[in-house]
Amino acid sequence: MVLTRPQQILFQTIAGALSVLAFAPVSQFWLMPVCLWVFLLGIQQAASARWAALNGFAWGMGYFCANASWVYISLHTHGGMPAWMAAGSTLGFAVFLALFPMLAAFFTRKPFSANTPRLEALRYAILAPTLFVIFEWVRGWIFTGFPWGSVGGSQLATMSGLYPIIGSYGVGFLLCLAVGTFVYEKRLGLGLAFALISTSSLLNQIDWTQPQGAPVKVSLLQGNIPQSIKWNPAIFVDSLGNYMDLARRAQGQLIVFPETAIPSMLDNIPPWYLDDLRQIMREKNAAMILGVATSSDDGQRHFNAAVDVANPQQNPYAKYHLVPFGEYIPAPQVFGPIYQFLQMPLMGLSRGEAVQAPFSMAGGKIAANICYEDAFGNEIRRNAVNATLLVNLTNMGWFDGSWAAEQHAEMARARALENGRYLIRATNTGKTAIIDHKGQLIAALPAEQRGVLEGQITHRTGTTPYQIWGDTPIVVLWFAILLAFLLLRGRRPEPA
Repeated sequence: MVLTRPQQILFQTIAGALSVLAFAPVSQFWLMPVCLWVFLLGIQQAASARWAALNGFAWGMGYFCANASWVYISLHTHGGMPAWMAAGSTLGFAVFLALFPMLAAFFTRKPFSANTPRLEALRYAILAPTLFVIFEWVRGWIFTGFPWGSVGGSQLATMSGLYPIIGSYGVGFLLCLAVGTFVYEKRLGLGLAFALISTSSLLNQIDWTQPQGAPVKVSLLQGNIPQSIKWNPAIFVDSLGNYMDLARRAQGQLIVFPETAIPSMLDNIPPWYLDDLRQIMREKNAAMILGVATSSDDGQRHFNAAVDVANPQQNPYAKYHLVPFGEYIPAPQVFGPIYQFLQMPLMGLSRGEAVQAPFSMAGGKIAANICYEDAFGNEIRRNAVNATLLVNLTNMGWFDGSWAAEQHAEMARARALENGRYLIRATNTGKTAIIDHKGQLIAALPAEQRGVLEGQITHRTGTTPYQIWGDTPIVVLWFAILLAFLLLRGRRPEPA
């Protein structure tokens, strides 16, 4: 059946949108290769490079409208932006993100035109998958980066053994390569997919890291304070009481509060409150990590931070990867006027250093990260290599009612795998969870439910290949493939 151009655009958009079902909470991993297959067919069957780009853009619009729809909730419901402006901003964000698959589709056809039938076939089997993941990688760092929804993150069930070696982008590349090979030759593509899954299963038997010491009991606090009232001064005392009660109930040797659990600057927290928390620590012989905003010594810079309650001023973790438009203003001369429509509690924050010393507590070294920092695998590994445990403090109340919290927890599982470390997550409204070094979800609290998640972790030492090399080897491979295609394109076919 030959599709008309409008039908092709609709088909690509639907395929892109369906990809969201490959991620948590639905986790139908098999849908991702199907959706990528549609994407590659759209490039192959397009009449021109421009039409291939349009197909790629349509696929990208479906992909990101579905995968990042929760942006609307944060802007309108909690940011105070008018509905029409929030919808337009969310759509504009999807348009920007859709440019990346569009460019991958365009450059597959031009300038990488083929001059032999074999090279033409390899263009869709190898070149298109390579360009797709290159532009996905670029999306992860350009303009501070947005790696959310990277295709490799959908394959935790099938290729978990490969994450500690090549990371999420490497897994995404192999997935795309298998799909591209299927477009070229179905049996070969299926054989490659089987080989990847089998190899991953064997590699998953390897423990790249080793346990250190006895298991440690942890308590992760989930206050479940709605974002709509979290920063209301009228409930400040109630918020203090909420978390004090949860801390008293905690049974762990390590007690972790979520991001900005106390809606205040650290200097503005009543001294008696911190004293009471320290008294709980002494009674339970426990350590505590508290999410709270802090200031520099001169008071000129402010940070979204995690602090050791025993000594909050000593070496707090200051969030490195800030959220644009949420925690700082990019190009204020351009975007400044937008902020008259937003009601964001923490504006104009400064960022911490890329590599920060871990907390020494609870029998190990704990590397903290805040909010969506655990979406950035190459950044997390820099601090994880010096730590025995990873802890994420986050507040997903900005996106209540969406799948964002489940998607975020899924990315955390990938970070645990890449680094061979347990990763524990304390969140305000969900998903508070304990993830082991194999990326398995050990325990979790239901979303939008107040409580304390009790469990055990084991500190781990050692390094994974991904911790050592990061994304560098796979990126070098991608550009080697591009260079090879450029050189082959320049060769004229021999006469018959």
